[in-house]
Amino acid sequence: MTTVAILFWAGVFLVFYTYLGYGILLWLLVKIREAVRPARRHDVPADPPEVTLLIAAYNEQEVVAEKMANCRALDYPAGKIRVTWITDGSTDRTVELLAAYPEVTVLHDPRRGGKTAALNRALGIVRTPLVVFTDANTMLNPEAVAQIVRCFEDPAVGCVAGEKRVAGTGNTGAAATEGIYWKYESKLKELDHRLYSAVGAAGELFAVRRELWQTLREDTLLDDFVCSMLIAAQGYRIAYCKDAYALESPSADMGEEGKRKKRIAAGGQQSVWRHSCRSTSRCCGRAIGRSMPRPSPCNAHSTWPPSRDGRWSAAGTATGCSSSPTIFSS
Repeated sequence: MTTVAILFWAGVFLVFYTYLGYGILLWLLVKIREAVRPARRHDVPADPPEVTLLIAAYNEQEVVAEKMANCRALDYPAGKIRVTWITDGSTDRTVELLAAYPEVTVLHDPRRGGKTAALNRALGIVRTPLVVFTDANTMLNPEAVAQIVRCFEDPAVGCVAGEKRVAGTGNTGAAATEGIYWKYESKLKELDHRLYSAVGAAGELFAVRRELWQTLREDTLLDDFVCSMLIAAQGYRIAYCKDAYALESPSADMGEEGKRKKRIAAGGQQSVWRHSCRSTSRCCGRAIGRSMPRPSPCNAHSTWPPSRDGRWSAAGTATGCSSSPTIFSS
């Protein structure tokens, strides 16, 4: 066989493995693993922990009413969920409209530093043991928060990725391709989780243990992916919860979808360049069995994590020990 033929068939194999082969191999490995060791399903805790639902928004006045109606429809004890919006840099009526909701905490800084900077600032203030991230323009199913919390009953889980679903997908154009892509991507994430750990989380819906958050560089393009992988680098698993999903409208056209794909590709390259050393530092799961880290001094009033039997300690308050330019409690 000539060199050209070898290179050709090697290229064909790589393309096949990337788009289909990996999924087939993963499915087979999951079937073998679950035949030997059936997956354990954790129950929703009888005394659920306090959770912050954190919504990063920039000029989202058009969706405030719909998003708040969605937040109020979530099936989680009212006294245990704290809805927090961070609206840094917003110049429209977002903050004004949120003032009509007494249960909401609004963090606002007129300076615009970008989403990653806003998240860093918010996580310096939030004190609940679990933080659920979601976008202003995505709607969650009523059971989303409760199902995510159930996954955290496993003390080896440090991050939970929800499922992204594309609403109102048509049969042609960007809507059709985006819907198919996310269905396949979601299936791969589910299989990754069932085998051992999902790889990354989508910003439309994911959650972390508050104490595991690491401040991100403000020019980070894929904050959701980097945040989740930094948690995995600490020795924790990323669970995938298909019973918690976020509905998002598809890209308006192929041009918009192309811009989004370019940003994801650039963010992926940035992440590999910056964090490749971390990705190999926990090879073979060496750190999974180690003790979980202590709470930070700022969060010393919360005992973390839950004990091995899955019980939770009392959570702290929603206010923190670091100050912010403006905190509105409506």
